[in-house]
Amino acid sequence: MAEAPRTRGNLPAELTSFVGRREELAATRRLLSAARLVTLTGAGGVGKTRLALRAATVLRRAFPDGVWFVRLADVTEPSLLPVAITAELGPAAREAGLSEHLRDKRLLLVLDNCEQVVHACAVLAAKLLSAAPELRILVTSRQILRADGEQVLVVPPLPPDGDAVALFTERAAAVPGCRLGDGDREAVRRICRRLDGIPLALELAAARLRVLSPEQLLHRLDDRFRLLTTGKRTDPPRTQTLEAAVAWSFELCTPREQEVWAATSVLPGGFDLEAAEAVCAFDAGEVLDLVAALVDKSVLSRRTGTYGRSAWYEMLGTFREYGRIRLAGSGQEDAVLDRRLAHYAGLAREFGQSFGPAQRDWLERLCREQQNLSAVAADVRALPIVTALRDFWAVAAPGEGRRLLAASLDHASGPLRARALEAAAFLALWEGAAEAARPLLGELRALLAEHGDRRLHAGYAQCSGLARLWSGDLASARARLGRALAAYRGLGDEAQVCTTLVLLAVVDLLDGRSGTTADHAFALCEARQADWSRGYALWAVAITEWRRGGDRRAETLLRQAISLRLPDRALLALAVSALAWCAEADNLPERAAGLLGAAHALRRETGERLLAELDERCAERLRRSLGAKAFTSAFDAAARAGTGEAIALALRERKEPVPAGPRPGGLTRREREIAGLVADGLSNRDIAARLVIAQRTAETHVEHILAKLGFSSRAQIAAWLAAGDGSTYPAP
Repeated sequence: MAEAPRTRGNLPAELTSFVGRREELAATRRLLSAARLVTLTGAGGVGKTRLALRAATVLRRAFPDGVWFVRLADVTEPSLLPVAITAELGPAAREAGLSEHLRDKRLLLVLDNCEQVVHACAVLAAKLLSAAPELRILVTSRQILRADGEQVLVVPPLPPDGDAVALFTERAAAVPGCRLGDGDREAVRRICRRLDGIPLALELAAARLRVLSPEQLLHRLDDRFRLLTTGKRTDPPRTQTLEAAVAWSFELCTPREQEVWAATSVLPGGFDLEAAEAVCAFDAGEVLDLVAALVDKSVLSRRTGTYGRSAWYEMLGTFREYGRIRLAGSGQEDAVLDRRLAHYAGLAREFGQSFGPAQRDWLERLCREQQNLSAVAADVRALPIVTALRDFWAVAAPGEGRRLLAASLDHASGPLRARALEAAAFLALWEGAAEAARPLLGELRALLAEHGDRRLHAGYAQCSGLARLWSGDLASARARLGRALAAYRGLGDEAQVCTTLVLLAVVDLLDGRSGTTADHAFALCEARQADWSRGYALWAVAITEWRRGGDRRAETLLRQAISLRLPDRALLALAVSALAWCAEADNLPERAAGLLGAAHALRRETGERLLAELDERCAERLRRSLGAKAFTSAFDAAARAGTGEAIALALRERKEPVPAGPRPGGLTRREREIAGLVADGLSNRDIAARLVIAQRTAETHVEHILAKLGFSSRAQIAAWLAAGDGSTYPAP
């Protein structure tokens, strides 16, 4: 009789609130209903144990012989694994033997922290499951078991702008003397993002609020391992500090795996296998195996799907910072950084030769490498890389490109300095910063006599022509761009031939001419199958048609450019602007106002200002025809929308801008479903996977929901549903 209560299990009571994890909890329950061995894996401190305990608590009624929790954190000797389990199951298990005791039991066994004895756990789990047909085993481990029948659930960090904020706020409320106010919201959000949404890190950070304000805490996170050292005394040693938690993962790796961890930490934006092979300088086959091992051990994660033709791997910022610390102390840091520099120098050279069918792939590749490119550019030796990527920075982040160039110019001289000046001037002019470009062009002109080759002379002519365009001297702009065109043709640089032809088409537009330069650009792109440049050529042909009065054909061409769905928001802004002009000419003023609003939002993101003056003139005419209030309503509604919504508006996937203000009654059944997933903390990528739709479709749905409800953040959707508002309004 004394043993009866123990047959119900030994789950410890929860001492703090359980926040979020609705999706992961449901997934754990589904897996355990279909499989007998389920492993919850993920990075250290991500909350695997809390999820397992909550799932076990929810499921305990399904197991009449109990749910039994076994802590294995301190078990390092494989032979002691059965002893630890038997100790929790009680005297009857010791007397009968583990397999015999479990043979006729309908029981859930939770094995927590198995990574240091992962092989022994896999062997024992297989043995016990074979002996006990009604047994279920739930494992938490930083490394999967690779056992027969194992189902794996990767436990991600909490969404930084959702559940992570909720967890941090709840834990902060328990800190004596801490009272978070409305003024702390942004700092809290930034803390959660900096700490990757890792629950352990958030709880350790919240404990520091006893002596620091959120703003002070945020500013001290550059040294997060020194800062986050105030764990509970009752916790296992490796979870009392953030450094101990990450160091435990590092110690579980082999020396070669540790080297890969440290080397790839210099790639903050993530990386493909090619980059990993470059910075590690191991045999390619060995790097593949080592990367796979780090994925298995939850140090790296593979981003869902492929990007271009390559899988993409990411490391949490906290793990990456630890890797950098270990790299700095290894004596190998300089060699790794040299190899990184050489790798991106090679990419820059290949990008410069990509005018053709591979052009789009290169644009997409550089977009996902942007954070790495910025990191590489911190090395003054990387100035040639930044300069060679001028056209990429122009469409991705001209301000960032200018900053990177300016940071290295003081260390450059001779031809390299001249090329950097030309790139910086072009980026400034692309943003409409003609005043900032003037001294750059002045110095470049002075250097041409001594260091100027044909390419530099061509670049100077192109930039000075663009500068004259901004000043309104169209005749001079045409002459200078004409010289640039001839020079680039002589060099065989077809990419710059195309760019210069597009700029000449802009001169024609402003000068009231209807030339053929845009047609030549389009023909060149078609012949070479260069889709990225083709998008700009389509835009150039379209604005030429608009000038001629061919609004309908111009609209068709612009929609073709947008339908390419290139990762180039500068081109999208230009095309949406031109569509607004066409809509105004077609007597569709509300549509025109919405398109101008969408273009304005895109321009604000990209910094591109080419032909923005024509937008302003169009806006003034529309204010007069619609009235200021109606114009502002349509403009602002579209300006609040995201990229997906702008594309939907431009391609007439929806007919009118979403009106300003909340429209909760406008949610469709599908949108209400997606709103619920947003409230659960799912990303657009996760929503797409759940509903088996394209990620772009998921993004568009979320943007529709935000606009219809008049909200600006995903957190507001969650709050709206939590308040019960989501069920108040029926779908139309």
